[in-house]
Amino acid sequence: MRQKLSKSIFFFLLISTTFYGQMQSYDAKIELKNITDTWHNIVLPDTVFANTQDHLSDIRIYGITPKKDTIEAPYIFNYTSPELKTKTVDYKLLNASTKDGNYYFTLKVPSKDPINHIKLDFENTNFDWKTLVQGSHDQKDWFTIYKDYRIVAIKNDQTNYSFTDITFPAAEYTYFRVGIKSDEEPILNRATLELQQKATENITNRKLKSYTVVEDKKSKKTIINISLTKKAPTHQVTININDNFDYYRPIKIEELLDSVKTQKGYLYDYNTLSVGTLSSIENNTFAFDNTFSKKIRITILNFDNQPLKIKNITAKGYKYLLTARFTEPATYYLTYGNKDAYGPSYDIAQLNIKMPKDIKNLSLGNPVYIAKKETQIQEPLFENKLWLWVIMGVIMAIIGWFSYKMLSKKPE
Repeated sequence: MRQKLSKSIFFFLLISTTFYGQMQSYDAKIELKNITDTWHNIVLPDTVFANTQDHLSDIRIYGITPKKDTIEAPYIFNYTSPELKTKTVDYKLLNASTKDGNYYFTLKVPSKDPINHIKLDFENTNFDWKTLVQGSHDQKDWFTIYKDYRIVAIKNDQTNYSFTDITFPAAEYTYFRVGIKSDEEPILNRATLELQQKATENITNRKLKSYTVVEDKKSKKTIINISLTKKAPTHQVTININDNFDYYRPIKIEELLDSVKTQKGYLYDYNTLSVGTLSSIENNTFAFDNTFSKKIRITILNFDNQPLKIKNITAKGYKYLLTARFTEPATYYLTYGNKDAYGPSYDIAQLNIKMPKDIKNLSLGNPVYIAKKETQIQEPLFENKLWLWVIMGVIMAIIGWFSYKMLSKKPE
């Protein structure tokens, strides 16, 4: 019985020591406060991203129990991108008419659903039209929803671009009418009526340290190099142009993966995040998959046009969320910063576990760097080399004296 108890205590101490050692292998920790329920959400602060791996596999939640035991709390990683809720509203095209160079398309919405977005698909490939959007309940009294909304399509050897989406404040009418003033007849293939709602509370601004604009006249390109202040997930950039003329320029957005210094200078390795068109009729916001790189490069192809004047650039990123389960009373810490760590494997990530609908966010303490145990360096027996030479000299003298005695000894 005593032997079994001793083995149990030994095993318990081994497990506790192992967990403690795991926690010591991380660079920093943040105390999790106000834990009152089994499930809680943790919004990751930017300070975490600066010290973690890009795929965030080195994040752990450790707890210290009242008995000084170390336990680990499982979590599910939630990518809290802003959700775009889109509801397509059914309609019926009643008629297409023309009057005084204006073409009208009347759409009937049988339901009472509001709409705020109309997608138009035309057979025409090159046009620049201004549209009028109206609403009515009886087709007698028409109310203007949006006037002079510009839609464009360009197709040539250099560009294949179209912008035919009309966005306006949500409106609820039985009839909608789209008017187009044009010298040629617009041939409408189809229209899509939608109610779009996009959550913005999960988006946060990313501060720019600086950005530089370089005009490459030889390649006819404008190159913008962006430096962010912190390593944090970034998913979109907005480019504001300070020109009043129309423009449609191909654009490419890249992230810097690595750089290597050579005798001829640095070699940079970039990865493409997004390609698109910089246009005078859009808001020029470009979204892409999250990047943790602090360096972003934007290339604008100008062709034979004059370069655009860049007014300013902004960047945004999604918030990251952990949903963790706490089953034992303890002081819990969010630990991070371990280049050798692999992603955790928890049951809650594999099973279809029911969670409460309303989960509270935890308050976070200040980041604390975890002290590392100093590696004891064994000092050499003789730090001063003079002592080593003295001892070697004494040894050589003793060997010489014995050799002399042996050689000088007379044979009997």
